Amino acid sequence: QRGVGLARAQGYGNSFQAYRQWLDENAVIVVMIEHVDAVKAIDSILAVPGIDAYIIGPYDLSGSMGRPGDLNHPDVQAAIAQVLEAGRRANKPGGIHVIEPDPEALQQRIQAGFNFLGYGLDIRILDSICRTHLQSIRATLKTP
Repeated sequence: QRGVGLARAQGYGNSFQAYRQWLDENAVIVVMIEHVDAVKAIDSILAVPGIDAYIIGPYDLSGSMGRPGDLNHPDVQAAIAQVLEAGRRANKPGGIHVIEPDPEALQQRIQAGFNFLGYGLDIRILDSICRTHLQSIRATLKTP
C-alpha cells in the first residue's frame, strides 16, 4: 500500500487525474530482489500479474545470505545466476546494480544477460575519481 500525495509529477495537484490515467496506461513495475527469500520464491514473484521486470540489489542480497558485501562469494553468485535464469524462463527483463564504477564489471553483467543496470553510486564515483587523480598528482610530483 502506498500513500497518495500531491507532487511534481501531478503538477502539485493541478493534473492529478490526468497523471493517474497516464500512470495506469504507462507504469512499469520492477520488483527489487534483495533478499535470499526472494531468490527462493523468484518463480512465483515473477509470475505475479503486472510485474514487468526485476532488479537485483547485490549488497542487500549478500547481507541476507550472511555474506555482507562479499559479492563474489560462490553462494551470492549462484543466487544471482538463479534469479537471472528465472527471469529468462519468465521472459522478464532483468537488471542489477553494479555498485563500483568498474567498466569491466559492467561489461560482465551485460554479457551475462542483464538488460538494464544501475551503475555506481555518486559517492563511489566521486571517491574513485578523486583517488585516481590523487595518484596521478602524486606520481607527477615525484617526477623531476
